[in-house]
Amino acid sequence: MSVTTTAPPAPGLVARLRGVPDVVKLLLFYALTRVWAAVFIDRAAGHQLPSIWTDDRSSYFDMAQLWDGQWYKIIAEQGYPPSLPLDQAGNVQQNPWAFFPGFPFTVKPVMALTGLPFSVAAVLVNVVLGACAVYVVMKVLQRVAGRRVGLWGAALLCAVPSAPALQIAYSESLALLLLALACWWLLQRSYGLCALAVVALALTRPIVAPFALVVLTHLVVRWRHRRTDPFPTSERAQVVGLGLLAAGASLIWPVLVGLAVGSSDAYERTQGAWRSGGVIQPFHQSMGIVRLLWGDRGPWYLAIGAVAYLAVLLSPWGRRVGAELVTWCVAYPFYLLAVTEPWTSTFRYLLMLFPLCAVLAGALRSRWLVAATAAVGLLWQVHWIDDLLLFMPPTDYPP
Repeated sequence: MSVTTTAPPAPGLVARLRGVPDVVKLLLFYALTRVWAAVFIDRAAGHQLPSIWTDDRSSYFDMAQLWDGQWYKIIAEQGYPPSLPLDQAGNVQQNPWAFFPGFPFTVKPVMALTGLPFSVAAVLVNVVLGACAVYVVMKVLQRVAGRRVGLWGAALLCAVPSAPALQIAYSESLALLLLALACWWLLQRSYGLCALAVVALALTRPIVAPFALVVLTHLVVRWRHRRTDPFPTSERAQVVGLGLLAAGASLIWPVLVGLAVGSSDAYERTQGAWRSGGVIQPFHQSMGIVRLLWGDRGPWYLAIGAVAYLAVLLSPWGRRVGAELVTWCVAYPFYLLAVTEPWTSTFRYLLMLFPLCAVLAGALRSRWLVAATAAVGLLWQVHWIDDLLLFMPPTDYPP
């Protein structure tokens, strides 16, 4: 008597994907989204008009070094000038000292070793650093929010509208990696390594000051749980020292600029060359933009938006990312309002709010809703490229 056996049905695509390591899934999605953005950057190059930065025909790599990329190119190829350029009235003009050395000095040795021009080397460096950044972001988010939400959050980060900044000659990839490493090492209680990341971040982007509040929150959390989670005196000293370092690290580059050109206010005057009115006052530029957009009701709209934003962060989905990352999500936007002139570049600055991607992923709860949200983000990337990265001379809004 023969027995006929039926082979089990082949597993579906979703079932197969469950067995793939998270890092492989994430880096594959990262690669696909970078190819997506590259296609549209290359398409935009065909519409780029001749300008001070471009010739009659532009390529992807020409597009990659537009805007701030030109300043990073100057730094990588020529270094910083010995003095500040002045106009006839004695006002400081725009110059490379406004741009931090972390990114161009990372690209420079790659140029020297490979012989590649700045545009190509910068893109290659940033694509690699961006891959490392989203991986560390995933590890951070998985530690605080769980495996699935952490993976989804990191994937959503790859699809945010300004994510093409991770593959052009900007400092976003390096800054995001250093910020994610600082968060990871803080949560892992590797305070010495966190201090190294903080100093490196302070030499890459002017965003390290609000991280001091993240360290303060970490100190409070550890102190409150000291009976069930030992918090020895040596670690208390390390956390306090780390907080003081983060609070003061934002002065490192201004001090170095002042020493290099012989003027203590050189960095502040240089930053003023990029501001409307030529002055830097806390909240002055941001409140001016708010009133420009919404008139006298602008501050009220801003206050209502801030309350709604805090409500999201204090919701179960927000609290899931942990006190330290919630603190970053509060301190960093407040810092941006205080020290920047919010406009089109703000979309790029918001890449550093990566914990919000986990908040959104947790709220969506479904892989299909996450996929749909990512698809919407990828469509917005096309608009970011066409509306901001593409330069329409003689003047245009920067990315």
